[in-house]
Amino acid sequence: MEQFRVELPPTPRRTRLASRAPTSPGFPPLVATFTFIVILSYLVLIQPNPDKSCPSSDEMNRCFSPTKNSRYVEAVCRNLVNYSTKPSATSNTRKGWDKKSPKIVPIREKTILLWTTFFQWEDFRFGLGRESFFAAGCRYTNCMTTTDKSLVNQSDAVIFHPNDFKPTDLPKHRLAHQRYVFLYYEVIAIERDRLYIFSHPMKNYFNWTMTHRRDSDILSTHPYGSVRSKLSSMADMILPRPLRLGEDPPDPRSLFKDSLNAKLIGKKTKQVAWFNSNCVTLGGRENYFREMGQYIRIDIYGACGDMKCGPANQTNCDELLRDYKFYIAAENSICPDYVTEKFYRALLSDVVPIVYGGADYSAYAPPDSYINAADFVSPKALAEYLYVLDTNPALYSKYFDWKKDWEVIRNPTNGWCDLCEKLNDSEQPPKSYEDIGNWYYDKVPCITGASVKKLYGEH
Repeated sequence: MEQFRVELPPTPRRTRLASRAPTSPGFPPLVATFTFIVILSYLVLIQPNPDKSCPSSDEMNRCFSPTKNSRYVEAVCRNLVNYSTKPSATSNTRKGWDKKSPKIVPIREKTILLWTTFFQWEDFRFGLGRESFFAAGCRYTNCMTTTDKSLVNQSDAVIFHPNDFKPTDLPKHRLAHQRYVFLYYEVIAIERDRLYIFSHPMKNYFNWTMTHRRDSDILSTHPYGSVRSKLSSMADMILPRPLRLGEDPPDPRSLFKDSLNAKLIGKKTKQVAWFNSNCVTLGGRENYFREMGQYIRIDIYGACGDMKCGPANQTNCDELLRDYKFYIAAENSICPDYVTEKFYRALLSDVVPIVYGGADYSAYAPPDSYINAADFVSPKALAEYLYVLDTNPALYSKYFDWKKDWEVIRNPTNGWCDLCEKLNDSEQPPKSYEDIGNWYYDKVPCITGASVKKLYGEH
């Protein structure tokens, strides 16, 4: 057997020792064998092996258990992570076992069957397959959405949208582990009696709710929007934090917010805009703002006013908002947690939204990013406050300070991420809704415009 020699770079100490030690034709066979075993062990245990089969669930559970592992087991587990993670496009550059580094993906895939459509969208405006969960940056990405009803017996969740629900087209068999999910985003009073799901109570049919309501099993504001802190990912870092690769220090001019806001509002020459094509609503918004219009000018665009925008005159409605200081973001129904795209449109358009609805808006956006009609004793009082802001640029500009630390997300996908995470939680207790209509409409009811009128009375 041919022996081999490992040449090491010379050092002064090695040179001195070499002058004293007898020469040798090479490493003894025992040393060579030991060295070979050490190198081979490193390659097998530490380096990913593309030919190795995926780890079993038991192996994964042992690795991610809180018990202390030996260095040997640590090495094996580190190798398993290579099979069970896929780096996210939004993940940071920190390596290792950091909670914010690669996302742990359980081995078993979770199937989410979209049994109905979402109006005309088969994919519920989220997407089909697994890629949508990766694109959304979900913590768990082992879920897949499908419209293939032949997979109903392999599905972990089955989703139904009330507007597209057909009592003659329902799964014929139901497995114990499956969750039937009620997904809904609208609050329209007439649908309480019109839609089959509400008018024909299906006792204990649905296990989970996925709606805009904050008391839902899965909170989802997907079609509307959300507001996210720009600093949330940095909350656990020591300040000052190092800048990311390629990130520059802030331009000092951007720190003088008031002067920048003054430049922004200097372009605004009009007071209040409202885009409205639903002229009679249960929430009575038309009555409230008709009264407010007696004290401050309101430009109404759409079927309910005499001003037009959009394809008819080739003018983009959102671009028109740049000229206005305030925008009426009034909901047609005054219902719990009901905040639609009107609100987020205003936040994105550098205009201050005047909100009129049944939600606690402080839970949806930072302070001084909106003006709530509910905070004023009358439409007249609200108009007087708007006039003060209109004539005081310094006060008005404060309503844009929030943009430094917050950003608006349109079509947020966090609800789908939460659904996937819940499906991976084996400790989720059994649950069902005896009457979904009672939970959605009656538990915390909407109020009418007449009720609002009584609250502030005649002025």
